[in-house]
Amino acid sequence: MTLVVAGYRQSSLSWGTPSTYVPDRCSGIFMVADSIISTVTATGRKPLVSEFRKIIEVPIHVWEPHFIGENFHDYIKVFNSHKCLIAFAGSTLTAQHIINCITGHLGKLRIDYKSGEKFECVVRKSCDPNNLISNGRSSIYDEDIFIPDRDYQNLLSAEFVSDVVEHSINKALESKMKHVIDQQALDAMRTEIMLGLTCPIKRVDHLYTYSFRIRNIPGGGVEAYCQKDLVQANDIGILGMVNTYGPQAKNVAQKAMTTGNTLQEDITDYVVQTVKNDTTYEIGFPLAVKTIDGNQITFNYIR
Repeated sequence: MTLVVAGYRQSSLSWGTPSTYVPDRCSGIFMVADSIISTVTATGRKPLVSEFRKIIEVPIHVWEPHFIGENFHDYIKVFNSHKCLIAFAGSTLTAQHIINCITGHLGKLRIDYKSGEKFECVVRKSCDPNNLISNGRSSIYDEDIFIPDRDYQNLLSAEFVSDVVEHSINKALESKMKHVIDQQALDAMRTEIMLGLTCPIKRVDHLYTYSFRIRNIPGGGVEAYCQKDLVQANDIGILGMVNTYGPQAKNVAQKAMTTGNTLQEDITDYVVQTVKNDTTYEIGFPLAVKTIDGNQITFNYIR
């Protein structure tokens, strides 16, 4: 199992009444995770490896259309890049499959345009219908459109990125379902995901959790999917051993947000003490602590 706890960082300038200690979602996001991978054996749960990365830095690339004269000729250059953090808990095999799918989708976002009376550029996934591609290289576009400094600005929102991640997870689970035959196999592939990023448009931090869900499908059988939730400013996100350690982690967070600017420090200390006192071999040192603020990511280990 795993323990990942994340939240919004508090502004160092907060002061005054206790309500001002609630993070403003403009100072970054922190994630704290253990790094052990364990398995169940005939003699109980045993650790397999440590220092396994459970928080991954994933690049977001937005590709711009390339024109020769007035004709579209594919996507050959990245217009801009951003960063996000992806954390996981659960099946490492399923998580690797999901993270590969997320990385593939976020690395191949493309600028296209909306059909209609008014010209407007949009960002699309590479698997979405694309007007530029469907119209082919013979289509002619006026020289006064597709101007990067004007038409390519403020196209990528945190909400759109979160939707792409949700789509990626569901596509990964969908392909995995072809090989799942029973409830035991479904339980074995259970994986929770967390996304942290700063919105490139509004410069507001967004922390999302994606919970593993199962639903019945017509004709019999079940399918796996994810449920996306935005973590609010006065809350924290938790993956892994939520039932065991979640309530106390939330108590620590609420206390920190009513007494001062110590949320990240208090949560980190709580995870450290939890891992020290754990006797299940489900979580272990070293701990990884990562923060993201815009495109700035920091990282350190606690051993």
